[in-house]
Amino acid sequence: MTTPNQAQIDLWKGRVGEKWAALQSRMDAMLAEVTAGLKARAGEVSGLRLLDIGCGSGVTCALWLEGGAEVTGVDVSTPMLAVAEKRTQGRARLIEADASVWRSAEPFDLVVSQFGVMFFDDPEAAFTNIARNIRPGGRLLFACWRAAGENPWATRPLAAVRELLGTPAPPPPEGPPPPGPFAFADKARIEAVLNGAGFEKIAVTPFDFQVRLAAEGGVSAAVDLVLQIGPASAALAEAGDAGEAARAAAPARLAAVLAPYAADGAVRVPGAVWMVEAIRPA
Repeated sequence: MTTPNQAQIDLWKGRVGEKWAALQSRMDAMLAEVTAGLKARAGEVSGLRLLDIGCGSGVTCALWLEGGAEVTGVDVSTPMLAVAEKRTQGRARLIEADASVWRSAEPFDLVVSQFGVMFFDDPEAAFTNIARNIRPGGRLLFACWRAAGENPWATRPLAAVRELLGTPAPPPPEGPPPPGPFAFADKARIEAVLNGAGFEKIAVTPFDFQVRLAAEGGVSAAVDLVLQIGPASAALAEAGDAGEAARAAAPARLAAVLAPYAADGAVRVPGAVWMVEAIRPA
């Protein structure tokens, strides 16, 4: 029997999780505006039992701890959880588990996630399980990417790499999109999944921000990051030996793509997410 979400679990336990763990400080800076947006929407968390799904390297766990919450973080990535453990210094309960099936002995007042809920094979089943981990009347809050076309930080480097590889963009999938960063790009799909899982008072709000591909070091630092994480990096890695020439040419091509977004040593490219809030009925 195939384990649910196994392909994604393998990625995050392996090369993707290892890379994100190694780049922890740069990833935190890249997504800092989203982290601040989640904090604002969470509001007062002091005294709350809080579950952080896909807690990764622990930046949001640390945020909730600072606010006085009792924090449990769940993630499938061994290397990222090791970083989170160092960061939270034993103050958070960190569990290596798949949130789509993991159950807590006691329910939580608030469940939050920063880009940790788009990777489920069966989203409705996953969110039905997540709802069971929330007390009646408790809240769900998460951030997820909007459509790829609204996120040039991802699409522009990927288009440049595909041009080098000679591989056109694949046609849109038939039916629901597969697990991945943009699986919840469609607002109507989010609402349908959460309704199906029994949530109410669902609010899906657009949030626009600047993805900081480099806080300093300019275009060369941004190119270095893009070559290590994100869709362009994945396309080059998946090309194998056939992508050797493209990998050699990629830094110069990516530098040209990212140069218009550079200013004062930083590189900021527009990003677009949904901030999603819902309630488990009392």
